[in-house]
Amino acid sequence: MKSRVSRAFFRSVIGALGVGIIGVQAALGQSAGSGFFVNPIWVMTNNHVVEDCEAVNVVGHGDVQDILRDPASDLALLRLAQPHAGAIIQFRATPPRLAEGAHVLGYPMADLLSASLRVTSGSVNARDGFGAGDGLIQISAPVQPGNSGGPVLDDAGRLIGVAVGVLRESFAQNVNFAIAPDVAQAFLRERGIAFTLAPDAGSARPLPDVVEDIATSIVPVFCSGAAAPDATESARPMVLMPERDVVGFDYAFLRGQSLEGCSGACVGDPQCHAFTFNRRHNACFLKSDARVLVTNADAISGVARPLAQSVLDAGFRIETDRDAPGGDFLRLRESGYTDCLLACATEPRCAGFAYLRAQRDCWLKDRIGPVVPMPGVEFGLR
Repeated sequence: MKSRVSRAFFRSVIGALGVGIIGVQAALGQSAGSGFFVNPIWVMTNNHVVEDCEAVNVVGHGDVQDILRDPASDLALLRLAQPHAGAIIQFRATPPRLAEGAHVLGYPMADLLSASLRVTSGSVNARDGFGAGDGLIQISAPVQPGNSGGPVLDDAGRLIGVAVGVLRESFAQNVNFAIAPDVAQAFLRERGIAFTLAPDAGSARPLPDVVEDIATSIVPVFCSGAAAPDATESARPMVLMPERDVVGFDYAFLRGQSLEGCSGACVGDPQCHAFTFNRRHNACFLKSDARVLVTNADAISGVARPLAQSVLDAGFRIETDRDAPGGDFLRLRESGYTDCLLACATEPRCAGFAYLRAQRDCWLKDRIGPVVPMPGVEFGLR
């Protein structure tokens, strides 16, 4: 998924409401997303995943021979030269139901994590996004950069959506969107592409068995030769994020600053792509990159506009000089703060972490007790 998008439908519905396309810039001129086989020849993904590409490759299946696009719904179909002999994603004939299981499958954070299929689970929160008939569903299953274009499945492994976006407003927590299945089916029918409707009866099989059976139908999609962001974009105003802390590489620390002074220092420095201002200590951290966002009541952050839509929301609340003793199941010595946070974020068992700044020790916790004052500790809670 890419941070540069051109999507009339999605932008017209929610573009002004802080919704970010979930994307990952794996390297300069290259981006990545997810897709899934709807039949042995065609892979479905998001249009913004393959926008402005010189070449598109479906990992394990070679270069794409043809692309059918629908920018209005942000869907695309990729035709392969050789047929796929493995599993095919089947569509459910009935609409998603409120509170039913929703599972996002794909290849998120390809530039950070291993290249293996990942699953996040939640439920269907709403059968529309911001208005009736807007072609979206809202889900609680977390989506990350790289999930864009991947399938959202029910408990029986049938398609109920295509992952597409995340609400980035500071007040929102884990608000994720998928393109509704009837929109995807209509695109296929309009282009005369065959797909399969699954039986209405749900499967009683365990979800791990279902995922194993359909794993080969979900593939990474790589775009190469994508146009680099316009260099003039770096001079645009920063996107401010109240009560958010940007985790990245801090190359400068400025004491006794105001928010305006901190923002101005970042805008005036070509090396700076993000900043975090700590209101309690009037401290300013200038950052050369922006990797993830966390919630911190003492912080106000700014991210350069080209990066603002692609920063990962880690889903953590951070409290400084606090800890919840007990529940430690793993210690990571000589660890950086970012490494500690990401270690917890990628470990399903981890409910929170404590990072001891002076000792550079990271403790991962599988349960959280009473939170107490503890100087020198950064405490993170999912």
